[in-house]
Amino acid sequence: MTQLYTQLFRGITEVANYPGHNYEEIFKLQNVSAEPETTEILVNNPTRIGQPELDGVTSTTAINVVGEAVDFSPRAAAIALYGSVERVPSGSAVEEPHDAYVGGTMLTAHIPMEVTALTSEDGETEYEPGEDYALTYGGIRVLDGGALAAAIAAVTPVPGQQNRLPVLISYAYPTVDLIKPFTQGRKYFRVAFSQINEGGANERRRVKCHYARISLNGGMPLNQGAEFGVIPVSIRLLSDPNIFEPGEAAIWQIEHQAVEA
Repeated sequence: MTQLYTQLFRGITEVANYPGHNYEEIFKLQNVSAEPETTEILVNNPTRIGQPELDGVTSTTAINVVGEAVDFSPRAAAIALYGSVERVPSGSAVEEPHDAYVGGTMLTAHIPMEVTALTSEDGETEYEPGEDYALTYGGIRVLDGGALAAAIAAVTPVPGQQNRLPVLISYAYPTVDLIKPFTQGRKYFRVAFSQINEGGANERRRVKCHYARISLNGGMPLNQGAEFGVIPVSIRLLSDPNIFEPGEAAIWQIEHQAVEA
């Protein structure tokens, strides 16, 4: 490139639990920007008309980093939602009891991947997939027109209630990452941006953020349309409480590879 310092940085964002240094990439961020949050402390000059500024101090209290996550792991979701995440292994459920309603969906205790049997409560009648029920992305839907729907319709109705039929479901479920949002208080992290400049002189840059909070910066997309969903992320950088030395950067430091004309 003919210009040394044009800006087109690409790279990874990595996070470590504070005060540790075990960094991992939990999301991929684009359109990342950082804006200092400052407080102006001023004293006016009483000897001049209009009392212009005599002296002042600009205090930087925080740096607000915002970006969009195009890749968002379960761990990132747990962090941004102030929650926890745990790995639940795959398995099988045998004769899990449910109430079946015509046109309704039964949400099983786990995400069903394959139904091995759906029977009446006494186990005498087994219902058929595609005719009596259908496997959805998160449950099992009772279909109209099948033997199961007919059995539900034959139940003696209870006034004010929709007809239902107790059934037993046996199914296999996958390994899942179970995220429980808003179950924990604030946590603090270290954040590192490691980048290379696609413009400029292809130099490398590393931004080390010593003490940060991570949260959502807007709505979290749950059902995308014609475009991939992006998750707005906020990273609030604060002064590391363990950095005291004068001249040391307590919020972040930037290492920029030196380039020459």
